[in-house]
Amino acid sequence: MRYRNIEFLTGKSRKFDADLYRVIEILDKGILTAVDRAELIRIYQSSYHDDGKIEGITSCDSSCNGCGFCQNMLEAASKDITIICGFCYDEAQERYKIHARNRHSLNLLIMMTVEFTEEELKRIPMTDLGRVNSSGETPNVTYARNMIKVVYANPYTDFGYWAKNTSPVIQAIDELGKPDNLKLIQSSIHIGKPAKLAKHFDYTFTVYPDEATTEAAIRNGSSPCNGMKCKSCGFKCYKGTHTGTDIAELLRTSKAKRKVILEAMSF
Repeated sequence: MRYRNIEFLTGKSRKFDADLYRVIEILDKGILTAVDRAELIRIYQSSYHDDGKIEGITSCDSSCNGCGFCQNMLEAASKDITIICGFCYDEAQERYKIHARNRHSLNLLIMMTVEFTEEELKRIPMTDLGRVNSSGETPNVTYARNMIKVVYANPYTDFGYWAKNTSPVIQAIDELGKPDNLKLIQSSIHIGKPAKLAKHFDYTFTVYPDEATTEAAIRNGSSPCNGMKCKSCGFKCYKGTHTGTDIAELLRTSKAKRKVILEAMSF
């Protein structure tokens, strides 16, 4: 089913379907009570990662599904192979991880639609390390304000907030200030080209096309992030301990696609 331009795949989980229909019922009311808002926060789910690349981190995730910015970037990437969104991990995993897609999409819907108070957002479970958008993107300023308030609500958590869509994040911080426990990481849109660091942002995260360009970036001061677990490098993105301002990762793709990208970049 589709609601507010977000497509949900129902019939996969009774629990999820119940949560989805309750969220729709609440949002369709227009004017929400304190009880309604508390129920939306109860339904929203942060995720603690006990394995994988971001082991030891609790993430507040969204989805590229229903995010206008992501859809525009996917369209742009279909015409320009050097745009990293054409290799979107989130879009790829949501094709087969249906439960994650649904839950992340519901998170997106809640946080992009209703602006909560810092006190309300304290109810979201967090740990000592937090990540905004391990999956997904920032769709609008309402979402960005909510995420900044989540950071304020957890002063003893070190947060990393990833974004390609920097404008709503900048607006939210202009309005709310930047928490001391927050590091902002700007994902570079073009492969091999670190973005010009946006206002308030601490680092760029750039994917490089091959080993040679990745190693060259590291020699020039970029921090390596080539599939290693965050705990292996000491959670530098979250604690703000990188020595430079760019973080370099090798593009994960086939040899044939890598060749095409390098040829496109040479023009």
